Amino acid sequence: MRILIGAVAVMLLAGCSTSPVPSSQASQAPAQQLLKFQSKPAGSFGTVQVIRDSGHTGSFCSMAVFIDGEKVALLDPGQKAAFFVPPGPLTLGAAYSGSGMCGMGAERIERDAVAAQNSVKKYRVFTGGDGQIDILPTTL
Repeated sequence: MRILIGAVAVMLLAGCSTSPVPSSQASQAPAQQLLKFQSKPAGSFGTVQVIRDSGHTGSFCSMAVFIDGEKVALLDPGQKAAFFVPPGPLTLGAAYSGSGMCGMGAERIERDAVAAQNSVKKYRVFTGGDGQIDILPTTL
């Protein structure tokens, strides 16, 4: 029975891939979904913007966003969030968040990223056709 439930969860999270959302069309995530790096620090900083794709795949689950292993936000499909971080290299991560089937999805994926001083670097969180989540740079 547990295998059947797990298989159904994977099928619900897999299937069609999600669709990119340009930053100008993404909605700002509400303040209660933003957990860290929301205040501009004194001195130099970089801005990292993360935009979650739209689409049905995994849409009933929030996507947790991580910076250097710390959960910094929960994004729903079509939402974006900006984070003010020290300039330099960092690790961005993403994973489905929640209980039940949302907790049975793909493992957290992490990618190397860079925050450039006094500029905005955009990243896209998405689910591919194979049901795997990823987070990569975008110019959208």
